[in-house]
Amino acid sequence: MAFEDEQLTEEESARRHHWRRIRTSVTLLVLIGVVIGAAWYSWANVVGEEEPGTAGSTTQPCAPGAPTSAPAPADVQVNVYNATDRNGLASAVARQVRDRGFTVVDVDNDPLSKSVTGTAEVRSRPDDQAAAELVATLVPGAVYVPDERTEATIDLVLGDTFEALADPAAPPPTPSAELPPCQAAS
Repeated sequence: MAFEDEQLTEEESARRHHWRRIRTSVTLLVLIGVVIGAAWYSWANVVGEEEPGTAGSTTQPCAPGAPTSAPAPADVQVNVYNATDRNGLASAVARQVRDRGFTVVDVDNDPLSKSVTGTAEVRSRPDDQAAAELVATLVPGAVYVPDERTEATIDLVLGDTFEALADPAAPPPTPSAELPPCQAAS
């Protein structure tokens, strides 16, 4: 009987050891899956759906031209944001934008806290691209950046190289050679 008890415990010990190895293997596979899933999720959020510079991207900057079917300035609601360290820049420019007939809704620092190295970024939803391009004509070298907002406001975000608004008597700007032309919203 003592021999059977000893043999039973050896069989039971072997069985437990076998299940412990299976449980360890399954746990490692689950952890590897979690790490791969987290890496994929992070990559998708950092890089986005398309690589930079691919055609048709809705979040890439583009060069605005002269708007063809732009609304009247009074019909365009503009937020003027400062992305520089110059105090009072947004409020001074907002007064000039208002003087040119636009409706200024908000004046503040850039809520995205983004570094804008050029003269300005003009942000809007793709449906308001014509109005955004009209706002972009206010700042020489401004780039249009479509975003996913739901409201029909246009953000004029002043950048590091901003000096002044364009002369209202000057001819409309031609699209920048470094950036692709803006695509019409579909």
